[in-house]
Amino acid sequence: MRRVFNLFIISTTIYLVSFSQLICQDLNNEFTIDLKWSSPQLYNINNQDVLVPNATDLVIDNYKPKFFWRKKVKSKNFSIQILNIETEPSLSEEKKYLKTFYNLISTELELEKKVTNSRNESYAVIDFVPFLKKNGQILRIKSLKLKLNKTPVSNAEKDFVSSSVLKPGSGLWYKIHVTNDGIYKIDKQFLENCGINTSGLNPNSINIYGNGDGLLPVDNSLPRTDDLAKNAIFINGDADGSFDDSDYILFYARGPHRWQVSGAVNFTQQRHHYSDVSCYFININPSEPPLRVASYSPPSSPQTIEVSQFSHRDIHETDSISLVKGGQRWYGELFDVELERSFSFPLTNIVSNSMVQVQLSMASNKRSSDLASVNIDVNGNSLSSFNFNSSGEDFSRIDHLFDFSTSSSTVNLKLTVSRSNPSTLSYLDRILINARRSLVYNGNQLQFRDLISVAPNQIARYTIQNLPSNAMVWDVTNRHSPELITGDFQNNSFSFIQYADTVREFVAFNGASFSSPTFSGVINNQDLHSLEQADYLIVTNALFLSQANRLAELHRNNGMTVHVVTNEQVYNEFSSGMPDACAIRMFSKMFYDRGELNPSTRPKYLLLFGDGSYDPKNRLSNNTNFVLTYQVESSENHVTAIVTDDFFGMLDDSESISSTDQLDIGIGRLLATDMNSATQLVNKIEHYMNNGSDLYNGAAICCDGNQGNKTFGDWRLKVVQIADDEDNNYFIVNDTEPHYNILKESNREINSTKIYLDAYPQQTTAGGQRYPDVNQAINNCVERGALITHYVGHGGEVGLAQERVVTIPDIQSWRNINAMNLFVSNTCEFTRYDDPGRISAGEWISLNPNGGGIALMTTTRPVFFSVNTETGEAFYNNVFKLDEDSTIMAMGEIIRRTKNESGTQENKRCFTLIGDPALKLAYPRYKVITDSINGSAINLIQDTIKALSLVTVKGHLEDYFGNKLNAFNGFVSPTVYDKAKVEKTLGQDPTSFEVNYEVQKNIIYKGKSTVSNGDFEYSFIVPKDISLAYGYGKLSHYANNDIHDAMGFDTSIIIGGINTNALSDSDGPQIEIYLNENSFVNGGITNSTPTLIANVFDSSGINTVGSGIGHDITVIIDNDNSAPIVLNDFYTADLDTYQSGEIRYHFPSLDAGPHQLTFKIWDVNNNSSEVTIDFVVQNDLDVSLDRVYNYPNPFTTSTEFIFEHNQACNEMDVQVQVFTVSGKLVKSIHTNVYTNGYRVNGIYWDGKDDFGDQLAKGVYVYKLKATTIDGRSAEKIEKLVLLK
Repeated sequence: MRRVFNLFIISTTIYLVSFSQLICQDLNNEFTIDLKWSSPQLYNINNQDVLVPNATDLVIDNYKPKFFWRKKVKSKNFSIQILNIETEPSLSEEKKYLKTFYNLISTELELEKKVTNSRNESYAVIDFVPFLKKNGQILRIKSLKLKLNKTPVSNAEKDFVSSSVLKPGSGLWYKIHVTNDGIYKIDKQFLENCGINTSGLNPNSINIYGNGDGLLPVDNSLPRTDDLAKNAIFINGDADGSFDDSDYILFYARGPHRWQVSGAVNFTQQRHHYSDVSCYFININPSEPPLRVASYSPPSSPQTIEVSQFSHRDIHETDSISLVKGGQRWYGELFDVELERSFSFPLTNIVSNSMVQVQLSMASNKRSSDLASVNIDVNGNSLSSFNFNSSGEDFSRIDHLFDFSTSSSTVNLKLTVSRSNPSTLSYLDRILINARRSLVYNGNQLQFRDLISVAPNQIARYTIQNLPSNAMVWDVTNRHSPELITGDFQNNSFSFIQYADTVREFVAFNGASFSSPTFSGVINNQDLHSLEQADYLIVTNALFLSQANRLAELHRNNGMTVHVVTNEQVYNEFSSGMPDACAIRMFSKMFYDRGELNPSTRPKYLLLFGDGSYDPKNRLSNNTNFVLTYQVESSENHVTAIVTDDFFGMLDDSESISSTDQLDIGIGRLLATDMNSATQLVNKIEHYMNNGSDLYNGAAICCDGNQGNKTFGDWRLKVVQIADDEDNNYFIVNDTEPHYNILKESNREINSTKIYLDAYPQQTTAGGQRYPDVNQAINNCVERGALITHYVGHGGEVGLAQERVVTIPDIQSWRNINAMNLFVSNTCEFTRYDDPGRISAGEWISLNPNGGGIALMTTTRPVFFSVNTETGEAFYNNVFKLDEDSTIMAMGEIIRRTKNESGTQENKRCFTLIGDPALKLAYPRYKVITDSINGSAINLIQDTIKALSLVTVKGHLEDYFGNKLNAFNGFVSPTVYDKAKVEKTLGQDPTSFEVNYEVQKNIIYKGKSTVSNGDFEYSFIVPKDISLAYGYGKLSHYANNDIHDAMGFDTSIIIGGINTNALSDSDGPQIEIYLNENSFVNGGITNSTPTLIANVFDSSGINTVGSGIGHDITVIIDNDNSAPIVLNDFYTADLDTYQSGEIRYHFPSLDAGPHQLTFKIWDVNNNSSEVTIDFVVQNDLDVSLDRVYNYPNPFTTSTEFIFEHNQACNEMDVQVQVFTVSGKLVKSIHTNVYTNGYRVNGIYWDGKDDFGDQLAKGVYVYKLKATTIDGRSAEKIEKLVLLK
């Protein structure tokens, strides 16, 4: 069979793994990994047939072959040593593939290896490319021998301080910020502008704090400043103990963007992704000793080198556009309409004829068939040029280096783009300049350093020309403790000696060249560093603090310890007040590290309470940057420009954001953008967590077919599996069917509903291919409820599948607040939440205030086929595992384990949890045990359950340890399934074929029975329509008592044959039918999505099995017999009887106007009945009243006003005014009504006026006015007759 493989749901990654490689271990902790190679497999990549390398545990990750190995070890105190690599010749097909798609095979093993933690468990992880190039030949790895070597054990706690300098009692704090490196001045006026009372202020009570780290390092092992560092400052006029008008403070501050050494003689700049300012803090605290700039101690040894030049660096970078709406890098100038741009760089006192190096970074969307190049002119001379690489799609980045010599004090750089295709766009990222300048003071602050003079044991004599005698030079190499340099002034120059064994930074300045900081705000005392260990960390935007605290309290009520902090508080203590994603990670890591000696105290969950954006600097209008996202460096391709919250959960010292790093904490995000959405999200969580609430007594419940405020129901035993068509049915064969097999093997209590697109008839419309029956099936499943709804296939930000089987309007219409699902989407960028320009379909599922999903495990970028498959398998291997307390794991833990077990492809980071990570799935805790059927114990050989036979089932409830729940009094909802059967897809697409799959969906009986003291019993008659062949059916039981719930199943029952002695029954069922509420009358009005309510009775019971042709429960609208709606699954028997029951069905949108509905139902003997009613659909945008009357009329002592309307599930203020025929108002009646349906009965009037006096008999006129809560209204005038 040829496999067809598209570039994206999903992208060019091929799944070939089964995780069963041969691993041999000896007693010396040595392992041999044997790669089991097979013949290359045929795939269709970009419409061409390609033979792809094939081995067990091999994946093709964006064309790159990779092998993954993961093994649990005793502790993290091991290192991995590669002992031997055995190779063999590669096949010609493998060589051809590598030459075409991945021509980057190295002469050394391309490998990443580490021993890392996954919370409290340690794993050895290896990820490598299984090909090598030796002597020009490509070899494949046959086996790999490795050894785990023990490393020293550290029992010391980590170096986070025990409390913050910002703690209560530490004085007053004021945040300021700067934009560039330099010496800054604070005078009395600045202090007063900050709100500081300078009257009586002692200068020795003032300190400056701040770290100047720039962007925090992603690698957890790299050093950074914890909390806030005190900075040495210079104060002029502090001797008198008073801060006077002429007094001022000088301090050295670093800007946000940091220069770093690149090579031997050059610098590069690390851009701060999250901030264009660097923050510092003024502290007024008489109890804190001051730190002042001290004079340095010059070297005692003589100089070894003279320095009169320094290393100059400059950069042009304008971050104004994100090319693919993702990634860390932003670009600046566009070369399109303007193909020529000029840039000027001053090089005052350049060393004559010295070399200037330029690094030019650009990106272009040039395609392979086009030409695009850049010509570079320097000071009017053409010096360099380069061609853009082909981007394939999106953009391709290029870094171009060139150098030249010059004596000019200015470098004028002109870039000219040439292109063959006017659609080719080119963007400039940065121009980086490195040059040599003479140490000549020019009247401003001169910041200098010299890379060339750095050498071991080097001592340099620095000479600065033109430095005035009143100037100062600070050594700011230690940015927190600058030192005042002393030296010699001679002949208009200043010389000093300093060590040059490392790169040192200096600033020369006079008394008139200071910069001034900017006041940011007053900072309240805080002390996150002193917080105790906790289970759950919530980092929230301050706008949502009240709702975050409310959520925390919900979890505290369940015994969890929770800390709620704002992102600004985190930044203040972990990134010197600057936004930085690493600060949030370090906040979590602090608790993680402190729990190293007692792992049970480590935090388990982290919630980011607030939407995020790919723009952390708020350059976009209507930005959603409430809690930072982490964007990877890749920024030119929409597939690899990943946003991932995984970053915040990699907490071990050895981790950063590599493919082998493991999540140590369960992470989720709530997509709040305002207080309203924050409240709605927490409302949903509270309602779900507490099995219901009083939060939804309105529109979200009243018409969804689930009356009341409880969320219990057998929907908690349902998993909906949705699979896309196309691609050789890849999603069925490789994804949903294996998922089903896991459930069938390990979780038989779960009932699977399969919606495979290719199993439904496809229709051709003007908009393309569509599956209307699939849309309806999905909407029905969502509204009726499911524990998990899982889609695998193609999709995007606006919906699922090319055929649009789930759209944003669909999602917005869902009203399933009492039965919300965990929505799992293995598809492309379904929940691209970091794009402020669009609310994606996945976001709407979370934000739907009336239901949708309680959470999503979903994708934020395109995902590869193999990642989908690995992630899906890992999810089903974990989702129903129990925690230490024998309850289902929280969603954050499920996703954490899923991600850690999904291989090493970076693309898996696209999956994220949108929801509360500490929330547990609504999975029943207790067990329902079947004791007997028709009096025979369930563990004995059972009689066959035959058609038309009466069956009685008895059972009881137990806790997880097998103890009977004698105090359990409630209800059990049994569903009896006929035998499983095989169905098949239709093979309707060119790249699809017919696939057989198993379903067990034909319901023999669905009812509700009383549980008393832990025992239950129910009976039913088996429909005549069952499949008469013998086979195993299934009893599925769900029970609850409005506090707890339970589940159980039995698959040992044999069903088949027919009872030939059954009682004869020739009468069809009795039917009562309504729309929206039981007060509906034939011909009444409804909204466009009414709920059908059918109450039915039959002495033998109702047929719901759906096996007999034409014997389904159906409803037909407007005599369209070609489109019956089958309602078998919507029937539930009444309490403790199989003879009566109810069907509730929520119609999709109907057109306005008159309609006719025909309802037909069958009993178990195949006798049918049907009824027909008429109704009128009215648009509810405008309030409409109909059938306004009073009854009785005429009346003597009292009457009631009755009317129909089109505002179901709404609250209305109703006013009835009674007038005499001459127009005099004699009675006003006000009442508020909550409308479950479309008819209001019973507005009572006793015939008396407003003063309580009886009105005279006669004719009166009344006006009835109904007003909705949003101010819309309608009124009607009618007559009444009073006879008394």
